[in-house]
Amino acid sequence: MPYIKPERRPPLDRIVDEVVDVLTGTPSQEWDGQLNYLITRILKKLYEPSYLNYERVMGLLSCIQHEFYRRFIASYEDRKIVEYGDIC
Repeated sequence: MPYIKPERRPPLDRIVDEVVDVLTGTPSQEWDGQLNYLITRILKKLYEPSYLNYERVMGLLSCIQHEFYRRFIASYEDRKIVEYGDIC
């Protein structure tokens, strides 16, 4: 899913670092709105208005959500089950 060739990463990593620097200079309660704005602007600039492109964007956002859950949240939840016990 988020896997790209290593040589493609440095220019994107520089942009990510710059965005993170900007965001960490603002209150954390503003991050969600700022990220939403940033991501929405990027998507609007990349994808021409069409049903096909809107479907692609929605699929992309869904995949991002699922990948983030699979890679980070699920393992966090597993650690908490060990720490506090399961609900069953």
